[in-house]
Amino acid sequence: MECPPDYHTHTRFSCDSDAALEAMCQAALERGMSEIGITDHADFEPLDPCHGTFRPEPHWQAVQQARARFAGRLTVRAGVECGETHLYRENVTALLSAHPYDFVLGSLHWVDRRPTFNEAFFDGLTLDEGLALYFDELARLAAVGEYDVLAHLDIIRRAAYRRFGLLALDLAPHESRLRRALHIAAARGKGIEVNTSYSRKGMGEPGPPLQVLRWFREEGGRIVTLGSDAHRPQAVGADFDRALAAVRKAGFEQLTVFNQRSPTQIRLTDTDTQREEK
Repeated sequence: MECPPDYHTHTRFSCDSDAALEAMCQAALERGMSEIGITDHADFEPLDPCHGTFRPEPHWQAVQQARARFAGRLTVRAGVECGETHLYRENVTALLSAHPYDFVLGSLHWVDRRPTFNEAFFDGLTLDEGLALYFDELARLAAVGEYDVLAHLDIIRRAAYRRFGLLALDLAPHESRLRRALHIAAARGKGIEVNTSYSRKGMGEPGPPLQVLRWFREEGGRIVTLGSDAHRPQAVGADFDRALAAVRKAGFEQLTVFNQRSPTQIRLTDTDTQREEK
């Protein structure tokens, strides 16, 4: 089976990457992919280090150039990772109306002015208080935000790892909160990703954990993508074998790709990859 598409990658159009877009595409080809999603950061939270740095027109032009260069060898999807889309709906709508994007990742990088990606999130909070705060806000994003797939929905692991040294989180006490977010996403026909960046950062298995993937399926979820969250070519598709194993073990028989926000299922078999229109 060919390597599944990587639907979470960053290039020099993100403030935290200096990778050339075409270099990321070349890395996907070398990994054995037939498709890649370029999802650079578009952040509207003033506290975010990427706030105001996304350049939509040059980004779109670069995607078109990559499509021309890799035509017949690699499908290049024009995506974007937008933070807090439930809070900045007008900004997101204006961005997405400018071009026919293929895919939108919805991220929760900030909650109550707290960064979910570092230890400062837990200032003045216990672990359980912080998790409750995060998952309640995730449900709000899931309900009214603009997105196709929720990115790294357990990104709070990064803050917990840096503050408490935890490689895994006991999510059982927060099952109802997390299930609420998963149920809402599933009911809206949205998806979640399995993000492999945790493994590269020495934080254990890809996320969310198998338990959460199973909850999503039980809540009616059908759309799952894989994302490396790569910021350099060497990380494209990293640890996808582990991510794919978790997807299968959770009972999913398909992954999903997108064309102009329309999902297509990739059926997983032992010997090949087949596409079926949803």
